[in-house]
Amino acid sequence: MIQGRTFSLTLLSTAISSALFISPAHAQTESDGTDETMVVTGRVTSLPEVIIDADQLQKRQANDLSDIFRTDPEVSVGGGSSVSQKIYVRGLEDTMLNVSIDGATQSGYIYHHQGQLSIEPELLQQVEVSAGAGRATDGAGALGGAIRFKTKDPSDLLWGDQRYGALVKAGYYDNTEGYKTSLSGYGYLTDKISALATLSYSDLGNFTDGNGDEQPHTEAENKVGFVKLVGEFTESQKLTLSYDRREDEAFRYHRPQWVPSFKNEPINQEMIRETYTGNYLFDPANNPWVSLDITVYGTETSLEHIDGPWGDYLGEAKSYGADIRNTSTFADKHKLIYGVEYRDDEGYLGSPIYGSDKDEGKVKGVYAQGDIYLIDTLLLSLGGRYDEYELDESNGPSLDHSGFSPNVSLTYEVISGLSVYGGYAEAVRGAQVREIFKLDGSNSSADRKEERAKNTELGVNWVNNGFTASATAYVTKVEDVVGETEARELDNLGELETKGFTARVGYNWLALTTSLSYNQSRPELNGEPLNDDTKGIGTAIGDTWVADVGYQVFDGLDIGYSGRYVERLTEVAEGYEEKPGYAVHDIYAQWMPMANEDLTLTLTVKNLFDKAYRSHASYGNNGEVAQGTLEAGRDIRFSAAYAF
Repeated sequence: MIQGRTFSLTLLSTAISSALFISPAHAQTESDGTDETMVVTGRVTSLPEVIIDADQLQKRQANDLSDIFRTDPEVSVGGGSSVSQKIYVRGLEDTMLNVSIDGATQSGYIYHHQGQLSIEPELLQQVEVSAGAGRATDGAGALGGAIRFKTKDPSDLLWGDQRYGALVKAGYYDNTEGYKTSLSGYGYLTDKISALATLSYSDLGNFTDGNGDEQPHTEAENKVGFVKLVGEFTESQKLTLSYDRREDEAFRYHRPQWVPSFKNEPINQEMIRETYTGNYLFDPANNPWVSLDITVYGTETSLEHIDGPWGDYLGEAKSYGADIRNTSTFADKHKLIYGVEYRDDEGYLGSPIYGSDKDEGKVKGVYAQGDIYLIDTLLLSLGGRYDEYELDESNGPSLDHSGFSPNVSLTYEVISGLSVYGGYAEAVRGAQVREIFKLDGSNSSADRKEERAKNTELGVNWVNNGFTASATAYVTKVEDVVGETEARELDNLGELETKGFTARVGYNWLALTTSLSYNQSRPELNGEPLNDDTKGIGTAIGDTWVADVGYQVFDGLDIGYSGRYVERLTEVAEGYEEKPGYAVHDIYAQWMPMANEDLTLTLTVKNLFDKAYRSHASYGNNGEVAQGTLEAGRDIRFSAAYAF
């Protein structure tokens, strides 16, 4: 709540504000028309999350996962081409996290040579990252934390008393000589029902790396369709229905994360993801005991290899589930969230030559999470969840796992604006549907046990007159982590341990926002650093620094810079090369030349100095066959968006 001149908060300040849960009800603003002063009072709250908003994504002209998480040092994305990109949080692969889109869990693991997640940044209102096992509400099996993508509502695109509108956007990417167009229509169908529909199409050619070499068969053609209906029938009832479909077609390498070789020929591929989501909220203002939130969803993802080295292959992952939760508030400050969760997963791999294989799995859970103020400056968060897993493997065993995952944390406000916290959390994950393109092999051991993460964190947050700072130290242990053995069997490999530290500092003054953040994570499996072949688990990444600066030149013109600096990684697994360090710089300028903000022009330059580098989150240089691609060189992006 800042009046007068407005500007966007940086990732850092947003993260720390969310850590302290400053609500609008507790914020008071004073303004004389020229200066902004924000006086904030309120209670401390639970552990911090990083929040990335739509404004940041728009200024960076985000087009893939790497763009989305560019300014968070705890998150690394590599892979070269967009289809190969995988997310690593504190060195752990996204397969170890609970990832959701509008509450719909994205659980299918298609193929370890490419990423499992596809999302259109244009649709996103915000992204939340919760690193490390944490609250019971993070969902089943969140060993390494949770990532929650939230799409836009129709009301997010409407201005003032506007009842309906449309947005036309077109962008050009010079590195790939590609373009992207989108058309959105939104507004109120009736006084109580609003709708949003978006169509997006992009056609990107091969990217060129920092050495000036074109990376063949990295092109992509993406088609996106998105529809959302929102019914606000009463002040206490809201129903949301959405459908999201994304298609990706290209003639790319069979293993798109690797450079070409005699074992990696290009083939036609088509990937489709469809997500259906329904959400019902019932939150009567006069009943603090009831705030009901029901989410049902279905996600279907398919990858088809056409005329590949083993002929045609179709892999499909399907997840259908529901989450029913209620929040009860006591004495206007204590909260208890409790609910049940269910998910039904299915994996299928079929070939007209080799036949088909199918896995079926189920996850059932019950959970509760409480936030209790022992005094106004001391918050106790306490919760737990119990989950049951069932898996029937094709040509393999039937597995049943279960376990209880407790968590507890204390947050204490030492003085106004200065808080310290400490917490411990566990997360249990049982057997789930296997990697789809390996359903015809690598069955589980009949003696395989469930995985259990144990996460301990200590931290401090400080907010004072535009200055923000935070530091977090953590130790995460995953006991009986599951991976593929030398006998090509899925079994418990031992203990995965990650020790790390994250620090963030920032300062906001008038139209200037600045931040600097740092992360060091050291994931090790049985005392040995993770390597690029610990698929489905994670990889080792050098210490990462992120600098972010934004400045509003005048109303309607914003400029900014972000730099990501990754230090050389010398602590590597035996037989693997050290990973060289690198620095990548991005700049942007966004101009709204019209007073009514109908037209937005954005110029973004990624990798300003055309650095030739391989992300530490990409597969490394491990021979002529197993060698990851470099990242894209300089990419000048320009877009124009017109709302009417």
